[in-house]
Amino acid sequence: MATVAILANPANQAATRLAAETADWLGPRGHRVRTLLLEVPDRVREDQRTKELTEVHLEGVDLAVSLGGDGTFLRMIPLAHAAGVPILGVNFGHLGYLLQVAPGDLQRAIERALAGDAVVEERAVLTITSDGGQIPVDERNPSAVLAEGPEDVVRHWLALNEVVVERTYPGHTVRFGTEIDGQPFLSYVADGVLVATPTGSTAYNLSAGGPVLSPTLRSLVVTPIAPHLGFDRSVVLDVGQAVTITIRGIRPALVVIDGRAVSRIPPGSAITCRAAPEPIRFVSLARQGFGALLRDTLAAERDR
Repeated sequence: MATVAILANPANQAATRLAAETADWLGPRGHRVRTLLLEVPDRVREDQRTKELTEVHLEGVDLAVSLGGDGTFLRMIPLAHAAGVPILGVNFGHLGYLLQVAPGDLQRAIERALAGDAVVEERAVLTITSDGGQIPVDERNPSAVLAEGPEDVVRHWLALNEVVVERTYPGHTVRFGTEIDGQPFLSYVADGVLVATPTGSTAYNLSAGGPVLSPTLRSLVVTPIAPHLGFDRSVVLDVGQAVTITIRGIRPALVVIDGRAVSRIPPGSAITCRAAPEPIRFVSLARQGFGALLRDTLAAERDR
């Protein structure tokens, strides 16, 4: 008997329907199901609200299943990583570069995963630590600083794709200093600096001119975003190296992790990024290799 945790995008009726069907299918086969709920939008009645995922955990779970797009999948990553649970992503989104299982293949993928017959890939994830000089933000309106919450509390985040430290005010660059393993590296005047995993190398990093890395590599890539009259190349680092980004000058910067604004940091403050000791594990049916998947994903993006 296994325990399967299922997270579905509540805004996608097909995903929520498949979640219910999958739970009904697993029960008679002797498996337990835990249904995880995303927070619903403000317009939904108070009695229909659900808990944020930060209030749950996956201890005792054998397999995590995400039904939705990349955003739903990314919400599951910290939970699956913390519990060491493999995660299976079912694609209900547009591109689905992270998600390699189609809705119609879900039952077969679960059967193979629970039988130990599926392909499990290990991917590096980033841990990000602030030095305490940061201010909470509202991710729906990053320019609006939240008054609540202490500014000097060291915080920790996890990223599958990338962490971006970027300008807060449109039309103004920010001065950044970087260190590698505590040693001074390069300074930038730019729109931002990002640190990406190999999995995230095809996301913002690629748009910013960075290299595409095979997703199973154990490495990091540092890429400046629109640097002004400076070094504009990416730097690929060993997985054991740490990158520190310090805000210089007079303007603050915004910290965005996997597309979500999490903090605004003032001048003089810094964040440090390094690969987590343990990787995240992805379950797939391995229909396509990395090259074919990348080709098809880029073609789909071009044709949108």
